[in-house]
Order: sequence, then C-alpha cells, then structure tokens
Amino acid sequence: MGWTTWSQQDKFDNHPATPYTGEAAGDGFQNEWNVRANSDAMKSSGLQAHGFRYINIDGDWDNGLLCQCGAPITWDAYGRPVANSVRFPSGMAAIAAYIHSNGQKAGIYWEGGVPPEVWAANTPILGTPYHVQDITQPIVPPATTPPTAWVNGYYNIDFTKPGAQEYIDSIISLFAQWGYDYLKVDGIGPTVNGVPVYLDNIRAIGIAVKNAGRPMYVNLSASLDHDYAYWWERYTSGRRIDGDVECSPRRDAACAAGATNGVAFITDWSKVSSRFNDVLPWQDDTGVHRGWNDFDSLEVGNGANSYYPQTSSELLLMSNIAATPPQAQLAGQPAFVDGLSNDERQSAVTLWAISAAPLQLGDDLTLLDSYGIQLLTNDEVIAVDQSGRPGNVVYEGTTPVYEQHLCNGSFNVALFNTGEAAANVMVNWVDLGFSGDAEVRDLWQHADLGNQRGGYSVYLNPHASSLLRVVPRNEESSEFAAGCSR
Repeated sequence: MGWTTWSQQDKFDNHPATPYTGEAAGDGFQNEWNVRANSDAMKSSGLQAHGFRYINIDGDWDNGLLCQCGAPITWDAYGRPVANSVRFPSGMAAIAAYIHSNGQKAGIYWEGGVPPEVWAANTPILGTPYHVQDITQPIVPPATTPPTAWVNGYYNIDFTKPGAQEYIDSIISLFAQWGYDYLKVDGIGPTVNGVPVYLDNIRAIGIAVKNAGRPMYVNLSASLDHDYAYWWERYTSGRRIDGDVECSPRRDAACAAGATNGVAFITDWSKVSSRFNDVLPWQDDTGVHRGWNDFDSLEVGNGANSYYPQTSSELLLMSNIAATPPQAQLAGQPAFVDGLSNDERQSAVTLWAISAAPLQLGDDLTLLDSYGIQLLTNDEVIAVDQSGRPGNVVYEGTTPVYEQHLCNGSFNVALFNTGEAAANVMVNWVDLGFSGDAEVRDLWQHADLGNQRGGYSVYLNPHASSLLRVVPRNEESSEFAAGCSR
C-alpha cells in the first residue's frame, strides 16, 4: 500500500502547458521536491493512518543510465548508478531518510543487465578481479561484440561466469545501504527470440536481496509471462501481470482522447476493465507463499482537482542543467484527474481489493479529492485487500463475481457490472461452496443487510460494483478453516 511516481512522470512527459515535452523519454516531475511533497501528503491526508506506507521512486532518478534525459551520463567507479545531480541533488540516501522520517518505506527502480555505457567503460566489479565485459554475453548465438541488447537495451549477463552475481550484488547492496525497502525491476518482458533471458537475472536479483541483508519487497514489471509463474514466486514478492494502466498519447491515442483543460486523463475505464481478463490465468498463483499479482497503480484519488493550487510547492525540473528554462512551478498549472466516474473509481478499488493486489496509488497525493480519500480510507475494504487470501473468479461475463474464502469460514464477495447498461448481478451460495442462509454486510456502505437465503443479488449501474462480507449460518464452510493457514 503506497504511492509511485510513475503515473505523474508518464503524464508530465506530455504536458502541453510546460516546456518539457522535448526532453526525450525524460520527465520533469521526477525530482526530490515532488517526492517529499507526496510523502508529506500521504501522512497529512490520513492515508498513512489507514496503512499506506510505501513511497516508490520509479525510473529517471539516475544520471542517465535509466533515463534518456540528456548529458551527463555518469556512474560510480564500479558501474553502479548515481543520482541525477539536478533532480536529486541531496542524493538517494537522503530522500530515503526523509521518507523514513515520515514513518514510511522507500522504494527505488532498476532494470536487469549491464547498461551499454557501463559496458563500454568496462568498469571493475566491486570486490572482484573482474570487469563488466567479463560477464556479458549475447542473448542468442553467434557471439557479437558488443553483446546483443536485452529487451530493455541493456546487455545480457552470463551468470555462469565469475563476477556476474557479484555485479548484481554490488548494485542491490548499494540500494540497501541507501535505505530502500522496495525494488521495482523493469524490462521483464516477453521472451527474446524464444529465449527467456530474464530468468537468470531475476534469480540473481533475488539472491542479491538476501545477500544485502535488508528486507525488500521485490516487484517485477511488466506483463509477466505466466509460463514462468513458479520462477517469480520463488525469487520475488510480486509481479505486474498486465501493461500500464495510464493513458499515454505515445501509446494509447483513443484512451487519451478524453481530456480536461486540454490535458489527457490519467486513465479510462477500458484500461481498468482490461484487468478482469488479465487476472484469470493468475488466480491460482497468488497468496502469502506465492507472491502478489500487481494490476499496476490505482488512479482513483482525484476526480475533481484539475489545477494545482497557487500554494503548491511542486515543480517540474529539467535534468539537463544547461536547459532553459531549468524549472517551472506547478502552482496554477493543469493537473491530471483520474478519468473515471465515481462508480468506476469504486469498482477499481473493489477489483484490486478482492484480488489482493497492491494498492499503489498514481495520483499526485497533494491533489486528492474528498471522494478519493473516502474510497482509500475504508478500513473494511482495505481489510479485504490485506486478507492474505487470493481472489477467485466465480462467474465471468459482463456481471462477474469474485470471492475470497477466509480462514474463519466466511467470504469476501465482489459483484461487478462491466457492461454498458444497468443490470442485476447475483451470486448463489452453492457456487461459493455452501448452501442455506448467510449473514451479509455491505462493506462500502458499512451496512448489515441481514440474513440472505440461497444467495444475494443487487442492481448495479454500468461499471458499478458491490463488495460484501458473507458469513454462512451453517457449519459447511467452517470445514475449510481447519486446514487453512494464512
């Protein structure tokens, strides 16, 4: 439960009201002032009191290895990343310390392989007699010089060579020394020429986290291959099972067509509802001992605040110090709203919660509206997300139903209408594994609905949802509890 910089980074890369769109693949939002502002807002908004803890710094924090944002591109003496001196002049350890001082956990972003610039410099590997060119290889034969690029443009590592694990160890130990508690590993895409080149990289990162001696939640991105679910479960904490939820003019012209104040919405219903299909292959591969299915960030906190207030301290900052102008205040600038109706916002939270998916927010937390805070601070709904039980699909179609079977024999049940017309949505108790009567509580309304015989039905608007706690009144479902361990 927390927040990530990425949604704002992605959107401000295309903001028409600023001079930053020309910075190739870079963005002006990613800087320590904005990270601090959102850390403070997580605390002051009340989210932190309800369990939100992580402040995750996505890509473009470095000095050019991860972001294509202009010179200089630099690294340390052992080929490890350094903070961008303009965007993060205090350094990455200092910003992690600030996040910790707010009672939160800090997250950082990395990708597997060897960056091309580091390969060209052939830097030594910390604590070994080897250099990075000693550990690289092409993805597929025949050998080439330089090595064939991995899916993210980095060079593939041959983990049979001495020094390979030590190189990964040196990077992860650096993040641990800086104080980071969460690691997002990106670029874990489809196979390359039929070869799953990323498997050894992920194993090495998992080993490196253990070697670093600092607990980290390790999350993989994006659109992970279900064929290797056992691998992700063994070495990581969670995985993105689908693509980006954000609308982007670069990727999703139709999705980004809706706009307010000339600025595209963060997302739309088509991007959210696609998660109903994505979760099906993964529903049996989630849980305490298997890791968590990540649906990407939740864009549900701001449906109303379309401008930054004049009091905003946030800014856009070019990474290239020679750029003119070097920065712009966000005060008075257009802001990004979710692009979802209130029913859709509630349905997104309901889907994430019943699926036990990470609740990682993408809105600027300084702009949360009252309905967004209401959605995100409902402790009964948060308890569904944090139950430790995987969500399972009961019914598919345009009126899908999901359930979690809890260790005390009760159920959390989510009902959705994903169609374009209002519809009656129902669930039969026999399809949950019991019969007879059950006590039902509406978790969004905080209302007891009394005894319901045989099942439950509700009339839902298009894209609306309902979330229930169902307690059977007979003994049938309690048999589950005897063999159930969290």
